[in-house]
Amino acid sequence: MKIGIYANLNKDIGGVSTKTLYGLFRNKKNCNVFLSAELQQLNLDAVYLSKNILAQTCDVIVVLGGDGTILRIAKECAIHGALIYAINLGSKGFLTEAENIELKDQVDFLLLGEYSTDERQLLEVNFHENTFFALNEVVLARGSRVKTIRCEVRQNNELIDKYVADGVIVSTPTGTTAYNLSVGGPIVAPDVPALIVTPISAHSLHSKPVVISDKNEINVCLLNADPYAHLSIDGEDVVKVIEGDAFRVKTSNLQAKFIRQNNYSFFERLSYKFRKWSEF
Repeated sequence: MKIGIYANLNKDIGGVSTKTLYGLFRNKKNCNVFLSAELQQLNLDAVYLSKNILAQTCDVIVVLGGDGTILRIAKECAIHGALIYAINLGSKGFLTEAENIELKDQVDFLLLGEYSTDERQLLEVNFHENTFFALNEVVLARGSRVKTIRCEVRQNNELIDKYVADGVIVSTPTGTTAYNLSVGGPIVAPDVPALIVTPISAHSLHSKPVVISDKNEINVCLLNADPYAHLSIDGEDVVKVIEGDAFRVKTSNLQAKFIRQNNYSFFERLSYKFRKWSEF
């Protein structure tokens, strides 16, 4: 089996868990282990690959970090079919499978191969001539000035609403536990084939989140912004959007595949994360 390690060293201070995992995998027979290029500062005797080549080369990518770390490599894993096994080093980690304990047992679990997979659909975002992919969400949000934007959102050619707001989120079910949740949007189970449109601080009493079939496309047009808005994909600012610009969002054919314990339950995991979150 070919294993890749992709870690956030801002979470894994000193690379302690990364080094431990690398050593454990390296000592296993019939296992080749590679590290992402960002980990070269650890000075391990290893083969370092860019995240795209890492996902292309490996059967499984072990991600050490939080949900943000997963989002930074999820697209590459989806494109190349690499499975994701995520170990939580963050505060929430809704997408992660395990906590940063008993790493030897987790290595044995992975190499045994007796696990299930959890498939999460990505979004495809088309803006001008560019195509982006998102596991969680695409966000149109106001720029640096504290002023609202005006935008129009359509399902195919049918008007859903016109918003005067700080922005609007188009989310996958996976992304409903992320930014969508923090602005009052619904939690949608990951096996529901849906797109979720959630306004951010809308200046209207009637503007509420809307859930539609993932067989439809969402078209968002920026009607007014002073001086511009931001288009953000999975938490990263991508481009500036000016008045009159529009983008299209639809469900992609790409899937991010997560390794889970055979007894994995989304709602049980959700309850656990919420209890843990409330401790902070």
